[in-house]
Amino acid sequence: MDELSFKSTGTDSTFLASTNMFFAVLFTLQIFQNGWPEEKLGSQSVLQKCGDWFRQMFEGGLTGNRLQIAERNQARQDLKLRIKKILHYIMVMGDESDITALINSGVVTRKSKKRARRTVKAATSN
Repeated sequence: MDELSFKSTGTDSTFLASTNMFFAVLFTLQIFQNGWPEEKLGSQSVLQKCGDWFRQMFEGGLTGNRLQIAERNQARQDLKLRIKKILHYIMVMGDESDITALINSGVVTRKSKKRARRTVKAATSN
């Protein structure tokens, strides 16, 4: 089975731009508009508040305040885990068109969970 992965590497400003793109695409998906489990994954307003919280902590962390930097790191981790849950739900319950739209956004990739099989060469004796 394949898995969707969010591109969460890079600087905080890159992560902020990626989450903005992700949420913009997510809110237009068919699965989000019909039958979205808000109690488990969050409504649009809850998801936007998570994004806004990270943005505020990002801007506050630019001053060098250690407490706000720690809050920013925690907000990034929370947002990353929430997006991971959303991607898992979409992979299991979503249409191929929803998955394609996320992949075309440029911030989500599809990873194959197939493992490479290695064959052992037979030992030759001389």
